[in-house]
Amino acid sequence: MPLEKTKYAQAINDEILEKFSLKNRYNFLNNNLNAVLSSEEFGFLREVERFCMKFEKQNNVTHGPDEDIYSWVPAFGEKGYITRQHPFTECDLNYKEHGLAMDFMRNLAIDMFDPQFAMGGGATVLAVNPVYEHHDNVPVRIEALKAMVTGKTPGAILITEPERGSDAVHQLTTCEEQPDGSFLLNGTKIFSTNAPKSKWVVAYATAEQNNGNKMAQFLVNTEWEGCNVERVYIPWVPKLFLGKETLTN
Repeated sequence: MPLEKTKYAQAINDEILEKFSLKNRYNFLNNNLNAVLSSEEFGFLREVERFCMKFEKQNNVTHGPDEDIYSWVPAFGEKGYITRQHPFTECDLNYKEHGLAMDFMRNLAIDMFDPQFAMGGGATVLAVNPVYEHHDNVPVRIEALKAMVTGKTPGAILITEPERGSDAVHQLTTCEEQPDGSFLLNGTKIFSTNAPKSKWVVAYATAEQNNGNKMAQFLVNTEWEGCNVERVYIPWVPKLFLGKETLTN
């Protein structure tokens, strides 16, 4: 479909833009991959593509800069299209198509559907991964894992800091263990994709500033007292919400 008219001049005429429809983009992708994919991989790729085309049509998605891509997350999560790296049986899901290849098929289809939406999904997966690997069947961790995997909420990972960039080895955000085994986190994170829209985030912190050997990951509910999340606007990805997170005790 033609791009939504904006205040800016249109560089390509509508006739050419029509040729860049999602269906045609998928046809190009499929013609190049059909010979190298297994029937199962290609079948799953086509499944996700069909869902994206139907979703685009039913919701009048134009892929303009002002669309709320976070409103799409529940629908994709309900279909199991947030991640397929694992079957997620611990979340009572048991996805049949899973693993690295199947997750790559999922991401290919969604990236061609909307790159910023795919980027936001990738940030959720970065939060899913450590929770999946270390949930130890702790109820609150399973709750967070299932919420992110099924699209109830996006997820975010908090590494980057204003004075350190994404250097996880020399962090300033600290974690201080308490007598009851809990931890107090103090510090500031920045440019965390999805954070302003996420209920659950995974924060990096260290027991000693600038000492990567004492680093740990913490599952944080952004609704908890002491967690303040603000949006940082990045004009190159206007549909994504990146955050500045201040953690105070």
